[in-house]
Amino acid sequence: MQIGLRVYKVQAYHNHKVQKLTSDKGPADILNFVRNCCAGFSKNPLDDGTSKMVRFDPSNSFKNSAHGLLRYGKYGYGSEVEDRKSGVVQHIRTVDQADTIPLYYRFWFAPGKTYGLIGLQSFGGSSCVDIVNRALANTYEMMHPDWRLTIAKLMPNDAKLYGNRVVRSVQLVRKNSSQNIVEKALRPAGQDTKVDVEFSLKARGGGNFGRLKDLKDKIEGHLEIGGVDFAGAFASVKVGSSYKKIGVLGVSSTAGVIDLTDDVMLDANKHPTFKSVSKEAERHIADFAKILG
Repeated sequence: MQIGLRVYKVQAYHNHKVQKLTSDKGPADILNFVRNCCAGFSKNPLDDGTSKMVRFDPSNSFKNSAHGLLRYGKYGYGSEVEDRKSGVVQHIRTVDQADTIPLYYRFWFAPGKTYGLIGLQSFGGSSCVDIVNRALANTYEMMHPDWRLTIAKLMPNDAKLYGNRVVRSVQLVRKNSSQNIVEKALRPAGQDTKVDVEFSLKARGGGNFGRLKDLKDKIEGHLEIGGVDFAGAFASVKVGSSYKKIGVLGVSSTAGVIDLTDDVMLDANKHPTFKSVSKEAERHIADFAKILG
């Protein structure tokens, strides 16, 4: 999964009771709070103290929403950036320079609801959700000590979301495997070559593998095929007019993530264009909001 989308449910609590969101500039006006955070984090980037940083790059705000890019990077070590063909060093990066990538974000908060939604993009396994969500919750608590902001990941395989959708295809994955698994067939170059192994199953005709919400329990503990132990699984279900690959089982970085790879346009740097990823995030957040009510 190269380009993914994680969706989170945001709620504000006061006296241990969840509060309806408002637009009165008070503690329940989460949209105003988030917009101010986005502006503040653009001037003072988030830093988790372990060589990772996030700088917000807000775009124009619109009704009930805020969106933009997260400039997510790593620093703390020097490196040489060279042309991969000629080997000529183009740039020497110092320990204080961060190697950043753009990740899209979208916030949606409607007055009168008891929840809001956050959509955060990932790229090639890189995500800054922990830094962003922790910063939002901590900043809110400092501003409103008697209130609490909770941010919980929404799992598409839950019954209320896409859980009742039937699964037509399943993909099992194993990352960083030794080449012994495939060396007889492909003989990878290099003695220490590591490979990612994927095993796809697709139901033919009108068949399927059951409902998404039941798939985890069905395959957990049964991820060995042909002597190969797989670490995670994705399922494809129909969402709107297209099929989406959704993480079902595996490490936390992929479980519950919606795959956008085949639905976005890429720019010259092989990152999704702002317009295309914004459109997909908006579509999924609207879908989640409709289901949650």
